[in-house]
Amino acid sequence: LIKTKLIIYLITIFSFFTSFFFLKFLIPTLSKKFLDNPTERSSHKFPVPTGGGISFVLVGIVSSLFLNFWTPLISAPLAFVGFIDDKKSISALIRYLIQFLTVLAISLNSNLVDKFGIIGINSLQKIVLIIFLVILGTAIINFINFMDGLDGIVTINSILIFFAAVLLGNFYFLPIISALIGFLILNWSPAKVFMGDVGSTFIGAIYFGVIINSQSFQDSIFLLIVGIPLLGDAFICVIRRFISGQNIFSPHKSHLYQRLNQSGISHDKVSILYATLTFITFINIFKFGLNLLPFYFIFITLTYSYMDRYIAVPFSQENN
Repeated sequence: LIKTKLIIYLITIFSFFTSFFFLKFLIPTLSKKFLDNPTERSSHKFPVPTGGGISFVLVGIVSSLFLNFWTPLISAPLAFVGFIDDKKSISALIRYLIQFLTVLAISLNSNLVDKFGIIGINSLQKIVLIIFLVILGTAIINFINFMDGLDGIVTINSILIFFAAVLLGNFYFLPIISALIGFLILNWSPAKVFMGDVGSTFIGAIYFGVIINSQSFQDSIFLLIVGIPLLGDAFICVIRRFISGQNIFSPHKSHLYQRLNQSGISHDKVSILYATLTFITFINIFKFGLNLLPFYFIFITLTYSYMDRYIAVPFSQENN
């Protein structure tokens, strides 16, 4: 066990330097080949290279080979498609198909499905379970992707979420956390590089993977709840756009984090705000477990409602 932890720590240190210096080396190429020019839907004002998530994706894939942590490897095709999409837009159908296959593969190889198999649920119940997991997994991947619209917001929150996984015994997440920290240095406002779809979809996939590969159902719930500040914004936005008759698949700037930025709050302050809410969630869960869960949801609902009503640009102004 000591030898295994030592290997993880060495890989973790190596991951930080690899992610940071590889990305520094890669930025000039990304600036030529993967430049993200601002549009009316963008939150940045100047061209910024995208696709930088390839740095922590490669670190995650390589480290998984040493740690018997296969979710990053299973997610590699998804990241590859995301990298292509960062260069040249791929149809939504192909993107979702790859997401579906990735989530299906993660689900079929998960502890959750194995445990249900052990207790002997019937085939129909297994099919229902897998359908539910596919819907949950693809939703998480897309929600994380939707939230990647401000400098550092997904990166810093993912670090906190994955650190929660480490505290639950998932030490194999340490190299990815380390790689994300190396990436955050260059992704923090004003960002020198964006992670792009290659990074955001990869993060979403491995986040889903750790949820359904947890050692207990309670741990799975814990990890899902830790992501509520990030996932909740995307989920509520989809519901509000659907209710208001908007096309939920069309590009927009209706998320609360985007409307907070439009109100004049800088990228870094919005990212810190969301990270603070994630940290509060983190502490609440590890200190009180599920005992105070109703009070937490009341707190997060009131906080979001206050920001939505009194600080952010009104949702009604975003009609596309």
